[in-house]
Amino acid sequence: MEEENFKPEPESKGETSDMGMPEPAEGLGKFKSVEALMDAYGQLEAEFTRRSQRLKALEKQLAERVEPAAPTEEELFQAVSKSSGVRARVLSDYLQELRGVPLLAGGAAVPAPAKRPSSIAEAGSLALGYFKSQN
Repeated sequence: MEEENFKPEPESKGETSDMGMPEPAEGLGKFKSVEALMDAYGQLEAEFTRRSQRLKALEKQLAERVEPAAPTEEELFQAVSKSSGVRARVLSDYLQELRGVPLLAGGAAVPAPAKRPSSIAEAGSLALGYFKSQN
């Protein structure tokens, strides 16, 4: 029973193959020696550090990015006032919205319809109001 679980250990860690090359140690995977594994680990650690620093710099830039604020009403007015083309377009759009709203033309006022009394009592109160306003 003990013979089934027995695995012989290599006599030395620096064994060489038939060609004189050192054989890879068990547990090192594709690496030929512990030194090669340590070199690869150092390179991996350096690359990880570079990427971490780059990520931190990009996160800082993102945090510092300030979205431009919407212009105030006064800033919009100043910008529109400087451009006659924009002013004309805004005025044209405004006048289009007013279509259907009667505008006075020629400076003439529209007279109100005359109010005529329908009874003697109403005529008397209108006359009395007229005479009081004249004094």
